[in-house]
Amino acid sequence: MKIKINDIPKDGLTIEEKRSASELDLARDDLKFVTPIALAVYINRDKDEAYAHVSAAGRIEAVCSRCLSSYTMDFKRDFDFSYDLRGKAVLDLTDDIRSEIILEYPVKPLCKEGCKGLCQVCGKNLNEGSCGHKTDVQKWNRIEKSSN
Repeated sequence: MKIKINDIPKDGLTIEEKRSASELDLARDDLKFVTPIALAVYINRDKDEAYAHVSAAGRIEAVCSRCLSSYTMDFKRDFDFSYDLRGKAVLDLTDDIRSEIILEYPVKPLCKEGCKGLCQVCGKNLNEGSCGHKTDVQKWNRIEKSSN
């Protein structure tokens, strides 16, 4: 998102637009936006500095790190940036927006908080019911629940 510095009025500038994940270079195999990313930017300037508040929202499809099921989740985050404008005619927010969105991706995506994962013996999704095998994963889930 490029903004000409001279186009920013004294009372600030509001820009709303939608960008695809590929335009922001956000494509991944395990997490992908299934809707365009709605961006709302308010930017104002004071002499040689600019301040931008960015809201980003969209819907993400992810793969659960425990049971490998696909699920969708809403993404909505706000970011604030400041820029030194000396010697610049155009301000490009694209890389900063992209970086902040990536930093907000879940490290270990889970379809739900208590996801039971897959049986290590037969591979059955344990969220759909027990398979009858006793595994260390089932013991670990019980220990994890009791410690919370």
